[in-house]
Amino acid sequence: MTSKAVAFIAFLLIGSGLLAGVLPVTSSGRDCGSAFVESRITSLDDVSIRLTGCKDVRNLVRIPVIVLIAAGAATLIAAGAVNAKEEREERLRKADK
Repeated sequence: MTSKAVAFIAFLLIGSGLLAGVLPVTSSGRDCGSAFVESRITSLDDVSIRLTGCKDVRNLVRIPVIVLIAAGAATLIAAGAVNAKEEREERLRKADK
């Protein structure tokens, strides 16, 4: 696999993690914000609902978001390693000629 293909996969993983992190989540029909940003509290009734349900939902969504972003970062590092290997092999081929 070329380094460009590996980098493309890495950016797909990072992008899907970021997208999942900014999509809105709800708990019991109430807006909870996203995995990264908490929504604004508009009334005192919403405070208790958001403190219990929203915290759990946001934490559950945050786990796969972090995993996707971390997997993308690790894949991007692997793309750099593959690129370095490809460049080294290319230099050796040119030196042999």
